[in-house]
Order: sequence, then structure tokens, then C-alpha cells
Amino acid sequence: MGFKILKIICLFCLAVSSVFAGAWTKGKGVLFIVPYFYFYQAGGYYDTNWKFNPLQNNGYFDGLGFGTYFEYGFSNRLNLIGNFSFVRNRWIDDYSYKSNSDFGDFEVGLKLKIFESRFVLSFQTLAVVPAYSMEREPLIGYGEYAGEVRILFAGGLRPFSIDSYFNFELGYRRFYSKVAPQVRFQILYGVNLSGRWQGIFQIDGVNSIGQGTFSTRFNPSIETDYNEGKLSVSLAHRFTYKAWFQSGVFYDIYGRKIGAGRGFLIALWIDI
Repeated sequence: MGFKILKIICLFCLAVSSVFAGAWTKGKGVLFIVPYFYFYQAGGYYDTNWKFNPLQNNGYFDGLGFGTYFEYGFSNRLNLIGNFSFVRNRWIDDYSYKSNSDFGDFEVGLKLKIFESRFVLSFQTLAVVPAYSMEREPLIGYGEYAGEVRILFAGGLRPFSIDSYFNFELGYRRFYSKVAPQVRFQILYGVNLSGRWQGIFQIDGVNSIGQGTFSTRFNPSIETDYNEGKLSVSLAHRFTYKAWFQSGVFYDIYGRKIGAGRGFLIALWIDI
């Protein structure tokens, strides 16, 4: 299987925060859309000493979301990117039950390919716009505007004559006021399992710089200052030349001041 087919896989990378990225850009006039669904649940959290603890009062949290990521080629080097979603969060403990549904953060930005040969280097900007009420709990998100810049580096590999690829990203996200700035990273490795199957392994991390100034309740998956790492493993199947189906699982492997949980995702990638 050629490397040019492999690189479509790297365009879809999901963390629960619904951040999508990939170093390769789509061609001029090409629209790439990814409808997706995820489910996440947590019964514990990582404390300030990075140790796991159960949530108080037999607490349990889960969240699910439907959304669409898109990418459109203004040119072969410059793409418009965006993401929008609808989210339902729920909290249950010995004394309370809370459920909240609303639109999530709207994200829109630009991705510029700086260099491409065997490897690809790109630069990305992103604006985050909250589209939900902060009056209901569990909170959907931070309720703050934010901006992000990100460097993306990717390329193809052939260890033991096996077609594979990698994608590495490093970004800085700045919020308007109450949430600590974040350094975000992603390390992804994908491998061709057969002509129509791909295996994808990735680690996504968030590291806050400084401290936030307000406390969140009933949603352990968001904190205003925290550290977190998620491991994701998924399979992708190509069922037409321009469409793939992905399903996978993810797990919080380390953290500080953040929920400890797991979940799954499904997505459809379509080139138009």
C-alpha cells in the first residue's frame, strides 16, 4: 500500500477535548469531513500528587458527544479547519443527579504547510468559541474564548518493510482569563495492517502553566489547571476509495488534578 494513501489517516486525531489535527493538508478545492461520536466515563481522579482516588460519595461521571470536523483546501498548502459538536454530560453520586446537554466549543482555524518532501512540517492556528451556557451543571466546558498555535511534523516510515507513518504536534493554548495556559502535545504512530486496515496508536497530553482562578464542579474531565495523558488505540477500515471508518478506545494513563477514566470513539472520514 502506498504512503500517499496512508497519510489520509493522520488527518483525524481525537482527544476528548475534540481537538483535530494532522501535518498534511488537503488539496485545493477538496473538502474533508469527519462525523464522529465519543463516550467517556470516570469514577475516579488523579490528585495533586498524581495518585488515583475514587470520586467522593461514590461519584460517577459520563459524557458523550456528536460532532463534525472539517478541513477545506483553499490551496494545496493552506487549509481552513473547524470542529463543532453537541455534548451531553451527566454526574451521579449518593446525594445528587445532574445532567446537561448543549453545544460544545466551536473551533475554527487555518493550517499552513511550510515544507513537504519525505517529511511534512506545518503551522496551525485555532480560535475556540464557547457555544453553551455556564448556568447548568455538569459544565460542558470552560466557557472561555481561547486561541492556539501549533507546530505539526509528520512523515512516512518503513520499518521491516511495513508501511507506517508518524505525526508529532506541539501547541500552546491561551485562554481569555480564568483558565491557565496549556501546552498540548500529540505523538501518533500508524501502521498498515493490510490493504484496507490501519492500526493507530497515539498519546495526547495537556500540561497547564500556572493556576486557574475558578473551580469546576460535577465534571472531573475539565479543570482550570492540570496535567493529563491519554492513550488511544484504534482501527480504521477503508470501505471505498474516499471513505474510511474508525473505531477505538482511549484511557487516561496519568494525570494531576483531573479525572481518571476511559471511553471509546467511532468516526467516518470522507473526502469530497
